[in-house]
Amino acid sequence: MAQTLSTSASQKQNLNLSLKLWLPMLQSSLQDLEKHLKNVSYENPFLEIKKPKEFYANFMPQGTSGEFIESLAIYNESLNDVISEQICAPNFSTPNSQKVAMEIICDINEEGYFEGDIEKIAITCNVYKEYVESIRQRFSLLEPSGIGSLNLSESFLFQLDACDKKIDDELYNFIKKIIKDISHLDKYAGHHRFDDAKDVIKYFNNPPAVNYMNDNVQIIPDFFVDIGEDINIKINHAYYPDLEVKDAFNSKNEGIKEKLKEARDLVNLLGLRKSTLYKIVLLIVEKQISFFVGGELRPYSMQELANEIGFAESTISRAVANKYIECSLGTFPLKYFFSNAVNNKDLSSSEIKNYIKSLVEYEDKETPLTDQDILDAIQEKFNLEMVRRTITKYRKMLDMPSSKERKKLYKVENL
Repeated sequence: MAQTLSTSASQKQNLNLSLKLWLPMLQSSLQDLEKHLKNVSYENPFLEIKKPKEFYANFMPQGTSGEFIESLAIYNESLNDVISEQICAPNFSTPNSQKVAMEIICDINEEGYFEGDIEKIAITCNVYKEYVESIRQRFSLLEPSGIGSLNLSESFLFQLDACDKKIDDELYNFIKKIIKDISHLDKYAGHHRFDDAKDVIKYFNNPPAVNYMNDNVQIIPDFFVDIGEDINIKINHAYYPDLEVKDAFNSKNEGIKEKLKEARDLVNLLGLRKSTLYKIVLLIVEKQISFFVGGELRPYSMQELANEIGFAESTISRAVANKYIECSLGTFPLKYFFSNAVNNKDLSSSEIKNYIKSLVEYEDKETPLTDQDILDAIQEKFNLEMVRRTITKYRKMLDMPSSKERKKLYKVENL
């Protein structure tokens, strides 16, 4: 489906470019960008991919061994690649189902959990939200098992249904019961099938994408941000591949002319990717300047940014996925800088969450704070009205157990 994309006025040209070329390039992480372009170049004889001069200047000192050079070219298939390859028949047999599934993939985090908004995906794809949820449920049929689930419990249910071990009906139903009440595992210890259930559950992945997570892999920032008297944003050119179009001959063959046009379009798109991401980062830094000088994040949504930059929110979501900036405070994913406003105040949910973390960190381990205690402290500090279920939701988002569960954990730590 051909759609057009308008660049900013400063670029002084309109590009009628297929989303098939644009969106994968925009969504790719800096680590995956070169691989994506190489895959395109295999089918386009006019496109040549080269490492940038900055790469060799920064990473290829004299005397570098051929083994090291070879290791730079090794690519481990990413979680995104693995899932995307499975978005096809028979599980996703229609263009509509594949479109929705690809939108869902955009909202799967590095642990393998879905953290998107079903309703927003439904609006983007012009379908009912029930249809989006039915497509998400089909992810239970994909590998790695548990991918696309909402939480640990659903991940284990997905993995239980995909389990290839011989499980009789009694054991299956008992495991399912345990999973749905996983936070109270100890109360099932006296059941005669408890050991059998444990033997099955212990093989489940937690989180579902654990085999694709590697804490030792260096995150490559897309931008470097330095805040002094001015805001200084520098793009990481060392990892941007150089594209060259080889026009060895002129041909009247329409197929060849189309490939040549595609190669030229890709060169333009790479420049558009850089300028689009630069503008996004600049707007984020300007909005969240308080954070970069040691303060808290302010309320800022992707929809606000989308309105400022002139793109759809779904495009912004793709653009910020798997992108990072490095600053004096560390390296952060772009998604980190989006936070909802609380009660229409100039107060972000991120600030509330950070305060909850600090309260729990320094709580009395003999009498941990209940959600009501936390609510009372927040209302007093920030002078706002909230309900307890909101605190419970934030606590769960922070992966914090309830006060009763924390008390049990504290006791175990002291054993």
